Amino acid sequence: MGSTWQAMRNVIISIYQPSHLASLIPAIQPYIERAGSLFCPGEEITFSDLSIRLFNDVIGQAAFGVDFGLTKDADDAENEKIIHDAPRDFIQKHLYATTSLKMDLSGSLSMLVGTFLPALQRPLRQMMLRVPGSMDRRMDETNAALSGELDAIVAERAAQADRGQKNFLSVLLNGIDTSDAMRKLFTPDYVSALTYEHLLAGSGTMSFTLSSLVYLVSAHREVEEKLLQEIDAFGPKDVVPDADDLRTRFPYLEQVLKETMRYFPGSPVVSREATADVEIGGYFLPKGTWVWLATAVLGRDPKQFPEPEAFRPERFDPESEECKRRHPYAYIPFGIGPRACPGQKFAFQQLKLTVIHLYRRYVFRHSPGMESPLQLQFSIVTNFKNGVKLQVVQRNN
Repeated sequence: MGSTWQAMRNVIISIYQPSHLASLIPAIQPYIERAGSLFCPGEEITFSDLSIRLFNDVIGQAAFGVDFGLTKDADDAENEKIIHDAPRDFIQKHLYATTSLKMDLSGSLSMLVGTFLPALQRPLRQMMLRVPGSMDRRMDETNAALSGELDAIVAERAAQADRGQKNFLSVLLNGIDTSDAMRKLFTPDYVSALTYEHLLAGSGTMSFTLSSLVYLVSAHREVEEKLLQEIDAFGPKDVVPDADDLRTRFPYLEQVLKETMRYFPGSPVVSREATADVEIGGYFLPKGTWVWLATAVLGRDPKQFPEPEAFRPERFDPESEECKRRHPYAYIPFGIGPRACPGQKFAFQQLKLTVIHLYRRYVFRHSPGMESPLQLQFSIVTNFKNGVKLQVVQRNN
């Protein structure tokens, strides 16, 4: 494990400290409310489209302190140009960047070959970049455009004298300004890479998880009823839970989220490099071997998750026998070990806030036009190939 990586990791983890996450709630809640106001009871919606817009706005505010405006009402004449121009172009670039990294013949040829023959990836990529219309070239052009927009945000924020402490980028830049050590670690290229990673990994996985949860809960009325009881018991729907409430007052919601991520993991694979010769399951893996862990396969192991095809949040009740006897590495939606995703607490906080807000006001039903079973598309994050189509039902509580 490199000392440079470890030092950078420690800085990033410090940005995700509980006090900072708690301070984000007042800034994030308006975006959740804005998205919720777009629902019209009785209408059919592609929920997954709205959720990606919401979590791009959430990441925009939490990571950059910027309002992308993707959840603003497009019928508002004042906002119409904003909605249909810059943010729409931005999210199209973002969606293309996340969905083009496919592990099949429709994706990047250099990445597909590089998965099995790593030594060939770089020369093949250089060759494919010269081929007009190739996926490698299209990805490169899209990523360059998206990176350019994010770099502009970073440059504008870096030039501000008083950035505050209300978003991850400002906290990071403030640290760079006051520490020679951080300045050496976080070069402009590293800062740009971090902003890009926040957007691609953060918004995509949270959007997929929220869409999965609503899809699964709407198909399991007993889960929905239990979830609604817990949410309603918290108090009036205009009272926003704080960070402590989210950690302690919604245990069943936490179980529902965990079961959702077991059933539909947002990251299809977790990759690790063997740092020493090792034998696993009778297979010898020499040092330097890349190992790909298929999270969906882990989550459907009947030895660890009895009746794996059943959607049963109670399997994550810490007092249940199933949970107590489960291997700690059987469930790793955020990875595992020192390289696990540092933003998992942030993700849980935003997902809980969103689920609570929506289910205080609505429930959802599968649309007659929705395919069954849902087709998944595997890329850097998992997506629903044709979206999640639902009907919105107003609650009368």
